[in-house]
Amino acid sequence: MAHKKIAKIITSLLVSALVVSAVPNTTLPFGLGIASAAEAATEIDGHAFVAESTKYRLYMKEEDLSLVVEDKDTGAYMDSAISYDDGKNNASWIGAMKSAIVITMINGNDDTQQADLINDDVKKDITYSDKGFVAKLYWTKYKFGMTLEVILTDDGLVANIPDESIVEDGESYYIGTIALYPYMGNSYLDEKEGYILVPDGNGALIHLNDKEGRFKSGFSGFIYGTDVGFDESDVTTLLKDRYNTISESEQVIAPIFGIAHTDDEIAYLAVVEDGEARASIECIPNGVSVDYNRAYAKFLLRKAYTQPTSNNSTAGSLHIFESERSHSDLRVRYLFLSGEEASYSGMAKAYRNYLLAGGLLKAADTSYNTRIDFLGTERESWVLGTTAVVMTTIDDIYEIYDELAAENVTDIFTVYKGWQKGGLYNLPISYYSVEPKIGGKARLTSLINDAESKGIDFYLYNNALLINPDEKNATFNVVKKINKRKFELKTYMDVYENFLYITPTRTDVLLSRFVKSYTSKNVNNLALAGITNTLFSYNYSGSNYTRFDTQESYLSTANTIKNKTNLVMEQPFAYLWADTNAFLDMPLYTSSYIFEDESVPFLSMVLKGSIPVYAQYVNFEANKQEFFLKMIESGSYPSFYITKESSSELIYTNSSDIYSSEYSSYKETIKKYNEELKALNEKLGTANIENHEILDCGVTKVTYSNGVKVYVNYSSKEQVVDGITIGAMSYEVDG
Repeated sequence: MAHKKIAKIITSLLVSALVVSAVPNTTLPFGLGIASAAEAATEIDGHAFVAESTKYRLYMKEEDLSLVVEDKDTGAYMDSAISYDDGKNNASWIGAMKSAIVITMINGNDDTQQADLINDDVKKDITYSDKGFVAKLYWTKYKFGMTLEVILTDDGLVANIPDESIVEDGESYYIGTIALYPYMGNSYLDEKEGYILVPDGNGALIHLNDKEGRFKSGFSGFIYGTDVGFDESDVTTLLKDRYNTISESEQVIAPIFGIAHTDDEIAYLAVVEDGEARASIECIPNGVSVDYNRAYAKFLLRKAYTQPTSNNSTAGSLHIFESERSHSDLRVRYLFLSGEEASYSGMAKAYRNYLLAGGLLKAADTSYNTRIDFLGTERESWVLGTTAVVMTTIDDIYEIYDELAAENVTDIFTVYKGWQKGGLYNLPISYYSVEPKIGGKARLTSLINDAESKGIDFYLYNNALLINPDEKNATFNVVKKINKRKFELKTYMDVYENFLYITPTRTDVLLSRFVKSYTSKNVNNLALAGITNTLFSYNYSGSNYTRFDTQESYLSTANTIKNKTNLVMEQPFAYLWADTNAFLDMPLYTSSYIFEDESVPFLSMVLKGSIPVYAQYVNFEANKQEFFLKMIESGSYPSFYITKESSSELIYTNSSDIYSSEYSSYKETIKKYNEELKALNEKLGTANIENHEILDCGVTKVTYSNGVKVYVNYSSKEQVVDGITIGAMSYEVDG
């Protein structure tokens, strides 16, 4: 993949430099010929000076390979190991809190044993250079090892474990997980002011205050969502055995986390550059097991799963681990920040610059549009099979567009769902075949072309992940879990109870076929869903495929399609951002975990001004005024899911959860949102978010790169900030 190749080339060059200029088997790397080394302290907290860049100095302790990164200008520093032990912790916790690498081992069916650099006999062969060090490590008792490369850069630090360096020579102990620098930037209780940036939904903060032992767990989120190839079905809370009463948590959309010590004006944003598809982000406040705040990436090399012993569901099963570990470099890049940039706003800017510089994000047309999506047809059960439920025809859309134009709503972005023959869930879509009851192919093609002539962006929706076994032959090319059992996505609906996943290879074939059929009619706008925010391991034809394989396949498919279509994506994971012209369905909230202190629109701050970001549908938000203010705060564009007919018509379909969608009910809201948000974005233009502040009075202040300031008052009282009066639950714009 492009971004990984770039990172690997950079790392390879730097590691080559390390080897060339290395001083093998040197205990303390003084005498490296660094002109300014004399200006550096010889050690900090027992860590010896190793290297320096234009902005930072690196110190290391050989015992545990722990680090100190010092800001050369201010003298502030962060360390990767605890500097104070309160005496409450056992040997295992001490090992975890000091070691550069903490391993969970697999011994038989036990995956609870820990290996680290403090409590175990580890052979170390360390070489140094003016850029960092390389440490070859081998656990003699467990007979496994790896190489850790640490490179100081002008903007921070890179820690990397090359895949080819990982060896497992024994027959009793295997590597389950590897946590890399799990206490980088740690702090004890409330000794530091600041927060942990959590990649939950759009973004959240955990303050570094004393949590007083209130929480039993912290944030643990698998990057790019859970893996259905292993995970068993959740125990779902249902109402009347039909309605799911528990909302799913938000996914980790981007492989990032961060820590800011605002009192010392030093912070870092960590980007998991490689191995992220099989890694989790752990953000843990003090009081959870130990009294330290910490955040880190934990890489999964082997995962347990349940293997049934027969086709009989009542028979027994075995709890086993993957026999072959996953293969990938394990790399985290720490982008350090100082002064006023040592904040989550600084982290957002650093991540944006990182993405743009690496070609992982490409600037698109960010002109303002109101997103108005339409549902064409659904299906409900009939005497034999199903019958169509027509919600919005092509002629209805023409009529709605005309009505909106009369109200000066002309800046429109539309995704048409359920346009295909057989309705919304006749999946997969392999040809440009249009449901006759909405008007047919010729009429839809005319609508798309007419919309384009009026400046309306009109996209057809394609969920390329799912196959409906009630409508399509699902004997072949469907995903099986690693235990060789077919994965089924349960809907808890009456018409179509289960969907299956299509294998990535088959997805590529079907999408290519559809795009060829579609673009042959001179229509090119495609809204892609399903594969944009799902990754999984799977078994096919007796072979196992990892999430890395799925990720590479989906990226290849997206690269091909974007060159043939105008492509937008539904809630795309970060590795696909360079391929989409818009981000659809950005979450504006978090999962609302009890240990999170504040939500921040971090991802919106990263993307604003580079690609258009459309919020999730307004229809389904209980507090629409607060949601509107969230859009103002984050710079997001509004989204409406509209039908001409009443949503009551959907009660016996798989879209029965769409309880409010009738155009007549939303016409005035669409007009109001369009008027206000268009006026705001005309002032913002292509500016980026420069700073985001949450003030004590309940007002959020957002400063843009062109000098415009937006004040959002979430409090129930009028507030005055910077001489500007902001009404309760309202906003003001200065500039």
